[in-house]
Amino acid sequence: MRRLLAVAGLALMAACAPKKPVAPAVPAGPTPAQRATTAEAMVRAGCFDCLVDALREFEAARTAASAAPATVEAATAGAIRTAILLELRQRELGLLDGGYLARARELLNGREDLAAAFGVPIDVALSTPSRFFDPRNLIDPAQSAAIRRAGQNHDAWRDALRAKAGEDPFSAYIWLTFACNIGAVRSLSPDDLAATVAAVGPAPLLSYKTAMCPGTKDVPPKQAAIDVDTLEALRAGDPRFVEIDYTLGNSLVFSGRIDEASALIGQAYKWHPKWPSALMSLAGLAVTGEEYDHALVYYDGLLELVPGHPEAMLGRVKMLGFVGKNEEAIRAVDEMLQERWNRGEAYYWRAWNNMQLARNDQAWEDVQAAEKLWLKSDVLKLAGMIAYRRKEIDVARQKFEAGHKMNADDCELGHYLGLVAAEQGRWQQAADVFPPNVDCLQHYQQDQRAEIGFIQGSSATAERKARQIARREKLIQEAERMIATSWYNAAVAFYNLSRPADARSYAQKVVDDEQFGERAKEILTRLK
Repeated sequence: MRRLLAVAGLALMAACAPKKPVAPAVPAGPTPAQRATTAEAMVRAGCFDCLVDALREFEAARTAASAAPATVEAATAGAIRTAILLELRQRELGLLDGGYLARARELLNGREDLAAAFGVPIDVALSTPSRFFDPRNLIDPAQSAAIRRAGQNHDAWRDALRAKAGEDPFSAYIWLTFACNIGAVRSLSPDDLAATVAAVGPAPLLSYKTAMCPGTKDVPPKQAAIDVDTLEALRAGDPRFVEIDYTLGNSLVFSGRIDEASALIGQAYKWHPKWPSALMSLAGLAVTGEEYDHALVYYDGLLELVPGHPEAMLGRVKMLGFVGKNEEAIRAVDEMLQERWNRGEAYYWRAWNNMQLARNDQAWEDVQAAEKLWLKSDVLKLAGMIAYRRKEIDVARQKFEAGHKMNADDCELGHYLGLVAAEQGRWQQAADVFPPNVDCLQHYQQDQRAEIGFIQGSSATAERKARQIARREKLIQEAERMIATSWYNAAVAFYNLSRPADARSYAQKVVDDEQFGERAKEILTRLK
């Protein structure tokens, strides 16, 4: 009995003892082969983020400890292909260099077989210009060598790439890129181009590239050379294709839809803030919309990404002047002049800003330097204005004469020339300049009224419309005063040339003018 009880007690003690915890089951992660398969699908999806994810998956697959040799080999080739595609995409979009081509070369290091297979695709990528233009990078030895090789092997590469285009999405993209770069697509219809890569099957990656390729679609004049319908469908079908917003936004610029363009490009920029080409587009749109303070912000942001970029530095100088920050503009010009780019324009804008601050002697030195480097009618006009403020009337007239010969369509320049001629008593020159310049001013007014009509019918915000219309109305009024001044001075010139009929004709045009009416009546009285 005792033995039985003892056994029962032991059983009870075992039942009451704490149980040993059981470790939860850990779900197995994707195998290297599965990662590689996922990466291939991402490549076919084609968006920039898709390609970034694909590269990460290929890298994980090739470095996994459990990966079979065949999987490592396939994943390595996949990583190289994807890195080259990312290099191409960042060039097509004008993004900062993400180091993708360098990564492809790292993976090729020591592999002569892979280097031979990917040599031409890398050259295609190298010879593809970036959408973001930086003149300081014009001399790139690697790119120059790739372009030379492409030229020397043009026919062989064309035939070889086209023959491989139907094998896989990567080969198709490389063929399309090469064909677009050299203009071969201009001899191919969209159907011909699609047939070349048809064997690859449906792939948003290739739909995107075909839609982006100039010459693959009949495009009306003044429209972007892209297939907007296809791009819009791709964007709607995959929210990851955010870069399409940038392209669609730029396409709207051709039709003057500035606000819509800014919104789309701004949306794309939020997705990828380190995007100099997007910042340049946004700055240009802000300038077009006469929002100079906004443009200044974009130029500042661009210079943070790409310090010393010549066009951004020049744009920043202009915007600083336009918003009245003349001292800061002058300091910005000083920075520009430390480089070798746009020096003539830099001197021009320093002269312009110094003139706004009534520093006419410094402005004169700068505008003379500008003349030596950037001789344009605007420079000569500014030189004449500065010389006039320095009371060097004869020098001012000479500058205005030279500028007017260069550009007779600048009504303001012609007006200044007539005024200086009249002030010097050069009556024949005044008589020769004022009447045709009135025609110029009247055409200018017509252009401003046409712009007002365009603005009224645009999709711009009410605030922007009001501001832009008000500015053009002011310009029309200023031109009206120039016309009245021209008529009166023409009357005076013809009076002093003893041409009474002409003097009477022009004086009668301003007899009711508040500023010139009494003096015009005096001329008419003398002519009786």
